[in-house]
Amino acid sequence: MATDIGRNDPCHCGSGKKYKKCHLEKDQILDQKKRQEAALNAAKVAEEKEQAKEKTSQPSGPKKEPPIEKKKGWFQKVAGKVDFIKNISSRRNIPQNKGG
Repeated sequence: MATDIGRNDPCHCGSGKKYKKCHLEKDQILDQKKRQEAALNAAKVAEEKEQAKEKTSQPSGPKKEPPIEKKKGWFQKVAGKVDFIKNISSRRNIPQNKGG
C-alpha cells in the first residue's frame, strides 16, 4: 500500500471505489496489529535488557541493606534541604493567644 493515498482517492485494489469505502478500515486494522506487535517486541526486548542488567549488577558478597531512617514529617524533610527553614523547624512552638 502506498503511503500517499488519500481517503477520497481511488482504492489501490482497482475496484473503482473510493479508498475510504473499500480498504481504509482493513488497512487501519492491519497497521494497528503491526503497531501492537512492535510494542510487544519492544517491551520484551526492554525486559530482557533489564534482566541482563540485574544479573550483571548483583554483588558476589552478602547484600547490605540501607540504614533505616526515622520517620519524619514533611516539614522536617524539607527543613533538611532548605537552609532558611532549618531555624523555623527548631522553633516549632507557636505562642498561644492569651485573652486580652
